Amino acid sequence: MVRLFGRRRATEPYRHVRERPTKPGAWLLTLRSVPRHYHALKEAIESTGDARVWFGEELTYIRGKGVCTLRVEATGFTWLDALYRRWAELERADAFTFDVDLYLHDTQWVASLRDRSPRAIAEIIQAHAPTYQPAATSNA
Repeated sequence: MVRLFGRRRATEPYRHVRERPTKPGAWLLTLRSVPRHYHALKEAIESTGDARVWFGEELTYIRGKGVCTLRVEATGFTWLDALYRRWAELERADAFTFDVDLYLHDTQWVASLRDRSPRAIAEIIQAHAPTYQPAATSNA
């Protein structure tokens, strides 16, 4: 008998790998913007090596508004200059302006990057952003 619609082999079970920050002492922050530019913004953030997007969603609906979410762990701040440059390029190429918002603790809005310079944003992150502290493991 030939199976027309069945599978011949069982598929492997889905193994969810939970992403998380990896660098102890890194500042943890969340950026939200328009979904259209998710990949370009992520590339700009990771371009210098000072920051890594450890979790990102291209499209998230928050209070009925579609946004992209980028959760970032940062060890330095050169990525902010790269992000601002890429943001300016994207706005020149498009017919509309858009904003990038900074959040701490994933939900606490702190600032719009449009209203502040990269240096001011770096100072806010240094002063208020939580840092990643891995859980201590005991071998007792």
